[in-house]
Amino acid sequence: MDIKQLRYFVAVVKEGGFSGAAAKLHLSQPSLSKAIRTLEGQIGFQLLERTTKRVDLTESGRVLYDRALHILSEMDIFEKEVNEVKVAGSGEVRLGMIESVKNWIPNVLGWYREEYPDMHVVLKEVLGRNDIEKALRDYAVHICLTNEFIDEPDIVTTPLYKEKLVLVLNAAHPLADRDNVDLKHLADEPFIITSKGFQTRVNINEAFKEAGVSMDICYDADRFETILTLVEAGIGVSIIPRNYIGKVVPENLAIRELDSPSLERTVYLAFVKNRYRPPAIEALLQRMLASE
Repeated sequence: MDIKQLRYFVAVVKEGGFSGAAAKLHLSQPSLSKAIRTLEGQIGFQLLERTTKRVDLTESGRVLYDRALHILSEMDIFEKEVNEVKVAGSGEVRLGMIESVKNWIPNVLGWYREEYPDMHVVLKEVLGRNDIEKALRDYAVHICLTNEFIDEPDIVTTPLYKEKLVLVLNAAHPLADRDNVDLKHLADEPFIITSKGFQTRVNINEAFKEAGVSMDICYDADRFETILTLVEAGIGVSIIPRNYIGKVVPENLAIRELDSPSLERTVYLAFVKNRYRPPAIEALLQRMLASE
C-alpha cells in the first residue's frame, strides 16, 4: 500500500465512481480499476460495492477511507513543509491578524522587510477561534495575531500586549462635551456593535451586564472600519479597540475611556507547537515575541 493508491481510492469515493475519478486523476479507467483491485488484494478485504450506476463504501472500506483522509491531509501538510524548507529565506510568510493590530504591526513588518527583502508577506484577516485553529493547523497561516486565547495542546498562545476598548462617538454628540462618561449614559443611545461570534461583542456585553445597563443595539457590523463610518455620520455610538483608531483621532470623532474591567483585553500571538518553520519565518515569530 502506498500514498498513490490511497489517493486513487479517495478520488473514487469522492467522485462516486471510476469514470469521474479517472478523468480527474488523468488515468484510464481500466488502470484505476486495476489499482483499486490491487489495493483490496493487499489489505485483504473489499473496499467498494460496485453497481452499474455508482460505487459505495463497504463497512470496512469506510474505516480505511476515514484513515486515508487523515493520512493524505497530513501528507499534504508535510509536502508544504518540505517546499517551505526548499525556499527558506525567499519564500512566503502568511500572517493571520485582527483589525486592531493595524497600528501595531507596521514596525515589525518594517524591520522584516529590511532583514528579509526576498520574503513575500501575506496578511490574512482571521476572526473567530474555530477559524484561527483551522487556519493554523491547515497551514493557511504560519502565525496569528488574535484576541482569542486558544487552549489547545498543539497550539501555543502567548500574550503580546493589552489594549483598551473605548467609547467612540461623533464629535458633535452631547456626550462628547463630558469629561467623564459612564456606561449608564449609553442606556438610550443607538448602539453599533460587532457581529455575534466576535470577542469584542462578548467584552461589551459583559461590561454592560456588570454595570446593570441595558444596551439599545440598533446595528451589527463585522468591521471596525464600518462602525467608525457610521459613528462619524452620527448614526450611533460604539465601543472599539483604542489601538484601531491610531494616535491621531479624526476631527469629527470623539473617544472616551469607560471604567470597566471587561473593556480591556489581551492580544495574543498564536502558532502551532513543534512545527518546523524556515529560518526566515522563525525570525519573524521571534521578533514579534520580543515586541511583547
